[in-house]
Amino acid sequence: MISPVLIIWAFLSVLVSGLTTYAFVQPVWIVGSNLLDTFGMISLCLSRTVFPGGSLKQECEFYGGYFNLGNLPSGAWQAACVLYGTGCVLLSCGAFLAVCTSCIPCDVVRTVTVMAGYVQFVAVLVMIAGLFIYPLGFGSSFIRQYCGSKSVMYQAYDCSIGWSFVLAVTGTCLAMFCPVLSRFTDMKGRDIMP
Repeated sequence: MISPVLIIWAFLSVLVSGLTTYAFVQPVWIVGSNLLDTFGMISLCLSRTVFPGGSLKQECEFYGGYFNLGNLPSGAWQAACVLYGTGCVLLSCGAFLAVCTSCIPCDVVRTVTVMAGYVQFVAVLVMIAGLFIYPLGFGSSFIRQYCGSKSVMYQAYDCSIGWSFVLAVTGTCLAMFCPVLSRFTDMKGRDIMP
């Protein structure tokens, strides 16, 4: 019989893997002062006037037109991108291992869950580092152009935090429970309730 903790751990692993990866690719980590320009970890959306007096059109693209780590606006964002992106990949590996526990022999499940827990622990650590490094880029000339000249590290002046950044933080916080749950996946229902 599969442990209820194992099911919860596998579900949470898949959930946080999806949440954090989705947040990583979204261009709404910072919202510009006009509430139309948005900036993400790897891409941005800018509003352009189609023709004088015409409507605004929002164009989204990677920084520099194509994905290249060197095109990101600051070294801090490059480091944050590598760290957070690595964390997303590691969480996805942990989620894959968590799902695989339902179709492997019982005598190996414990080994796989411990290994997946360590992978998830490392993922959470590098993602937290990426989230702390990301705001260091607020002082870059690129962000100052859109958020005001008073923008400095950890303060984007006229810009605000977007829903993608909040989702990234929430997903990372939820991911902290995965390594803990992986240690208790061998508990049966009778062990939890007397």
